[in-house]
Amino acid sequence: MAFIIGAAGTAKNTGKTTTTSAILDELYRENILIGLTSIGYDGEEVDNITGLPKPRLFLKKGSIVATAEKCLAAGSAEYKIMESTDIVTPLGKIMIVKITEDGLVVIAGPNKSSELRCILNMMTQNWKCEFIMVDGALNRIAPMVETDGIILATGAARNTDIDELVSETWAYCELFNLPEVSAEEKNIIHEQTKICLIKHDDIIKTLDYGSLIDKKSVDSIKEHIKKITTIYIPALLSENMLRELNQTIGSLWDGKILIVRDPIKIAAGGNPQNVICEISTLLNSGGKIKVFKKMPILAISVNPFYPLYRYENNNYEAGFVDADELFSKMKKAVPVPVVDVKRQGVNVLISLIKTHF
Repeated sequence: MAFIIGAAGTAKNTGKTTTTSAILDELYRENILIGLTSIGYDGEEVDNITGLPKPRLFLKKGSIVATAEKCLAAGSAEYKIMESTDIVTPLGKIMIVKITEDGLVVIAGPNKSSELRCILNMMTQNWKCEFIMVDGALNRIAPMVETDGIILATGAARNTDIDELVSETWAYCELFNLPEVSAEEKNIIHEQTKICLIKHDDIIKTLDYGSLIDKKSVDSIKEHIKKITTIYIPALLSENMLRELNQTIGSLWDGKILIVRDPIKIAAGGNPQNVICEISTLLNSGGKIKVFKKMPILAISVNPFYPLYRYENNNYEAGFVDADELFSKMKKAVPVPVVDVKRQGVNVLISLIKTHF
């Protein structure tokens, strides 16, 4: 069984690809068959906005890569096409290739969860990958739900105010650590694509409006709240609609369970600190919240670098916040390992990964 992790950045220049590269460099020494793909496009030589250098992925012979066919000629690595897929991107079909000579690779993978799931199944079942990294794309982490967990890369490029950055990251960790439903609960709702109102182990009503919650569906939930035990919302639950639910249901949350599809469906719905506040309101009213599929944050990678804009020169240069302060405050705040890859290497992350082999 392959161990599949994603590397997701909270913003450009937070060190996501640097972290991915460092992990790969270490794992190549372990004689593990490594696979790699991405969500969307990555691997540009310079950042399109700032003009600063961006790392590209250096892969070694034997690696299995899923990337769009037009990207194959853009790298320096030699490769052999192992399999062509039916998944089409703006850069052509996704191809499964084997690296035959070390070199740089440009990765452009699928953008949808269903497509990523298909690619990962091919890489594990057809080509026997033991470890797969999915390199994330800016604001497109939804397909990461297909992984076993993520390494979240954040840093000064996201926010140069260290305390605010730490607070946001802590909130993300809380959201991604919401408890998963039981096997019995999964059996009830696993095929449902619309909002469901459940009494014990029976679905008593499926809302006609679809999977997205709105004011109309909130009113319908309130109408049935005394008769049900569980509410299942399979699509995005925004901060505003969670607040609307709290204001409408209030103390009637007592003894009720709210289930969302996965952490991303609620983390992507607004400011994470505000979402946590709304969840606290629900919990304080006696309710519970769970996710259908858990996707844990395995570790936090921090980067003190940020692109500093100089108005007098009309260009960017490298800026840095205090690296020791960033690392120490983050480590105290979050319940998962924290690493500054540039200063400390990736031994902590490698040890974590090895526990799954």
